[in-house]
Amino acid sequence: MALRSQEEVSLASLFARTLRSVIALTAAEERRVYPDAGEVLRASRDDETAPAAFARLLQFSILPEILGESAGPAIYLASKLASRDLGVSSIQALKDWFERMHLGDLEVEVDEERVLVKLTRTLSTDGLPRTGTPVCDVERGIIDGVLEEITGTEVLTKETMCWSLGDTVCQFEGYAGRQAGYLYNENGFHPVEQRRLLTQLADQADIALDNLRLLNERKQHETLDPLTGLLNFRALRERAAYELVRAERHGRDVAFIMLDLDGFTEVNEAAGREAGDEVLRHWAAALTAQLRSCDLVCRYGADEFLLVMPETADQEADAALARVLGAMRQLAVETTDRPIALTASAGVASFPRDGRTAEELVAKAATTAYAARAAGPGRVAFYSRPSSA
Repeated sequence: MALRSQEEVSLASLFARTLRSVIALTAAEERRVYPDAGEVLRASRDDETAPAAFARLLQFSILPEILGESAGPAIYLASKLASRDLGVSSIQALKDWFERMHLGDLEVEVDEERVLVKLTRTLSTDGLPRTGTPVCDVERGIIDGVLEEITGTEVLTKETMCWSLGDTVCQFEGYAGRQAGYLYNENGFHPVEQRRLLTQLADQADIALDNLRLLNERKQHETLDPLTGLLNFRALRERAAYELVRAERHGRDVAFIMLDLDGFTEVNEAAGREAGDEVLRHWAAALTAQLRSCDLVCRYGADEFLLVMPETADQEADAALARVLGAMRQLAVETTDRPIALTASAGVASFPRDGRTAEELVAKAATTAYAARAAGPGRVAFYSRPSSA
């Protein structure tokens, strides 16, 4: 559930940022004219690779057929998003990357007032007929995205010169102004009413994003123990039920282990509640570090921890506990008064021999742990066999 919430926040963040870009792209422009599929293929050189030819078909024929007038902005935004994964962190690296990818010869000027980009031998338009509208959305998106990462501010240029317009160079421009970042503005480029409505929508998206973040934080508090950061019992029980279903299907064992800290009550009484909390936090972190990534661990009670270890029979659980509890005995938590080291007693109940539901196995592991602690500190007991030191 926590992972799902993180994905929702990431998606909402992307939506909000994309919407801001769409606001700046709302333009009363003329209808774009793209080359058709035959023109693209005829203009492809004999030595041009199939991926390059297909990319131009996708950009100028397939996507416009599917998306209509939204194709250009969609390609631009997709290219801008993809640019963040290129690992390009300087203008020179951007030029080198364009040359290496055969996207064209790039020149970039960035100062306090403007961004000016010139691109010759552009892959998108090389050899194509001149349609009368600028069409270099892929290159512009990549360049704007990389420049945003480099400058740390928004970059939204406009293609003011293009081979398709009859020019010998493709040129992208953006200017600093009252707004943050580099944008291209001209009369009619941002219809006032359309921009106002979209701005209101963007504001609502920001509010929704904040609410989603708050909801995500609340869900984390609902599934995690606030002191240790471990799962709480309700969250572990849900995941344990899934592990039992999987074990049933594949005929595997699952070990349910209750750990009870020995002498923790005396620590609270002697050193105080804050020292006790510090011990629990360090103990929980150290315990998690000793376990496998597939193991589940939660804080079950004040000084109790519940482990669920998939694909673990009694012998394997015994060996794992010897290793884990041996390492935990060496843990001395520094408090304001003195270092504190604790042992733990453990009770083990195994699926399917000792029970078939999470509730039944937890109850049997708990009663077994209490019996082990009654026999002396640091004991390990199994529900179906005698306890051992």
